[in-house]
Amino acid sequence: MSAGPALPRGPRSVFAKLVAIMVIMAVALLAAVSLFFWQVVTPMLNGTVTQAYGELARATAARAPDLAEARAFTDRTGVEVLYEGPRGAWSTGTRARDMRGLEEYHPRLFIATRDVSIVPAADGGRYAFIARFGPNMRSAHTWLFVTLLVIMALVVVVAHAVLRRLLDPLRALGEGVAQLGEGRFDRLGLPPRRDEFGVLSAAFDRMVDRLAAMMRARDQLLVDVSHELRSPITRMKVALELLPAGDPRARMQADVAEMEAMVGELLELERLRDGRGVQRADVDLGALVNDVARAFDGVAPGVVVEPHEAMVATVDEGRIRMVLRNLIENAIKYSLAGSAPVRVRLERRDGTVSIEVRDDGVGIPEADLAQVFVPFFRVDRSRSKKTGGYGLGLSICQRIAEAHGGKVTVDRVAPRGTRFTVTLPTTGPAGRSPGRGAG
Repeated sequence: MSAGPALPRGPRSVFAKLVAIMVIMAVALLAAVSLFFWQVVTPMLNGTVTQAYGELARATAARAPDLAEARAFTDRTGVEVLYEGPRGAWSTGTRARDMRGLEEYHPRLFIATRDVSIVPAADGGRYAFIARFGPNMRSAHTWLFVTLLVIMALVVVVAHAVLRRLLDPLRALGEGVAQLGEGRFDRLGLPPRRDEFGVLSAAFDRMVDRLAAMMRARDQLLVDVSHELRSPITRMKVALELLPAGDPRARMQADVAEMEAMVGELLELERLRDGRGVQRADVDLGALVNDVARAFDGVAPGVVVEPHEAMVATVDEGRIRMVLRNLIENAIKYSLAGSAPVRVRLERRDGTVSIEVRDDGVGIPEADLAQVFVPFFRVDRSRSKKTGGYGLGLSICQRIAEAHGGKVTVDRVAPRGTRFTVTLPTTGPAGRSPGRGAG
């Protein structure tokens, strides 16, 4: 089977894409706020702080404080004072500073951590006032950054919860479409909503109802036609018995027999609906598979049953025998001259048993795989009697499996051929496990 187109990388679901968009928007908002602070708020703040400290420095220098007064001023305000002039050179700080180095100080572009104001004194000297607000500023910016991150995380979490709730109908719709593809006409049954998703889910439910009604009408039509044909077929059989023996009579009897078989298969489909007509008992599926396979001994290309353990399930032995016989007959019918033997494999999986029938034949076109279980569907559009029957065999197989709570699936295998897999629960509908008596 050829590989499908490669899926695009990155988020593939609408939910993941919307969450990614929310994260990108949150990061972009954080970047925009940071840029705004850098380009607008910080210059304005730095200018205001510089002006305020300058006014404080000029007012203090006008009083011409000595070292003792300067130290008292530093204790009150935290502003370090440096003096150079006729009265000597002193500083209220613990670090030695050079007035020339302070003259060359330039505040940082982003966040200023100190401010330096040099003011001339009345005696011809100079005062330098050094205001340090770096620790407080760093603490404020740290808390601002942490607060923004927490807000962004909360926005993402809330957006995640809101989007998940908003997109619940979309996920339910996806599951409903998948079930519809499997032939299950189940309504979504979501609470009514007034948004686009509510309109979409309501439209889907209406579509499912119409499809289910159409399928019921189709099945009922087939049943009604089958019942109506039984009486004419019986009269034809009686009339044929009155004809003289010969080839014409034999050919007409064969045609009537085919019609009778088709009507019987249609009625069989109806009896199997909702599990009716199924008599369950504990059956050794391995022995049943071996028994069915022995009936094809000597028929090319042959049937090989792979080794398996004992597997007992609560099933209708006659119905499951019919399924196995039909699948193996089809596998042999569509095998080629040089095909490998048909292989049958049994496997136990989590409370179910799967029976796989695999052939090495012509295979089924990819476009027809979803239609093979539809009544009267045939891959051969000419509907030649040489290549098949009425197109009811696989429908009956699927209906039998569904009546047991299982299913039949089909897929192509490489390099050629087809694989049918029958999956059956090991217990009956009431949870009765094998080995507790016949049903």
